[in-house]
Amino acid sequence: MGLFGNYMNTGAGINPNAPKKKPFFRFWEVLWRNIGKIISLNLLFTVLHAPLLLAPIILMDTNNKFTYAMTIFLVLLQVVLEGPILTGCARVMRLIVLDKAFFFMEEFKKGFSHNFLAGFIFWLIDAVVIASVIAGYFVYPQRAAEENNSGYYILFGISLAVALILLFMNYYIFTLQATTTLRKRSVLKNAFQLVGLSLKQCLLSTACIVLILGLMWFLFSLTSYVLFLLPFMPAAFIGYLVTFLHYPVIQKYVIFPYYETSDEQNPDIEETVAEEDRVFTDRGGTETPVKAEKPKKGKIIS
Repeated sequence: MGLFGNYMNTGAGINPNAPKKKPFFRFWEVLWRNIGKIISLNLLFTVLHAPLLLAPIILMDTNNKFTYAMTIFLVLLQVVLEGPILTGCARVMRLIVLDKAFFFMEEFKKGFSHNFLAGFIFWLIDAVVIASVIAGYFVYPQRAAEENNSGYYILFGISLAVALILLFMNYYIFTLQATTTLRKRSVLKNAFQLVGLSLKQCLLSTACIVLILGLMWFLFSLTSYVLFLLPFMPAAFIGYLVTFLHYPVIQKYVIFPYYETSDEQNPDIEETVAEEDRVFTDRGGTETPVKAEKPKKGKIIS
């Protein structure tokens, strides 16, 4: 940047063939390079959750015959929109992780509109499982105490295990739907198989999410001003973290095998151009830096 040095001097450039950095360092490099897009995505994510944010306000601050109907309507509207929102975010996050140039709103709209029905179905499955686990948390212990039957705890444990597997599958479902042409059943099947092939990444993602949410809760316990951070970062950062960890798994087991057996160009890999067809050669990183000569002072006519 010209603010911190002499912008008149040219550098050696960036070598396009330089070896890739280790994942940890590349994680922060790509994050910093795309921080504006990540913040923008978090802001958009917050705006699209307006129905969910308005529902408790209407429920607590109004008292008329439309209060409950409007609250239920807003919650149902959010349930309908949630899946498409996640597919739109997944499409954008994939491009951020690949460090590609793209038009932000255009890609989000494609992910949102082209996968509206599929996103809604996937989120509906999630909502049913979440509701079942919450209900089981209150029902199973109560029934076990009333009937003196510990078998209900086994049922509750099974429901928790199903919810955990579905959580791991969600690390793949919306990204697969937004970036491939697989059918909905195939998306679920592939997501389940990828969980078995990437248990380490799933556990790491879950641990990081718990750590981030725990940190946010700790900061909130210190000061309520931390709420002002919510529209700008946490959700998109978690999405970036999950995509960074799990999209390489999708590439390895789904995308790369498909394009290796077809004549189509893999969109995740830049198309190579034959040497004789090149208009110019990128010599970034190999050129000798050139220092600009200091401009000579002109004569002053008095």
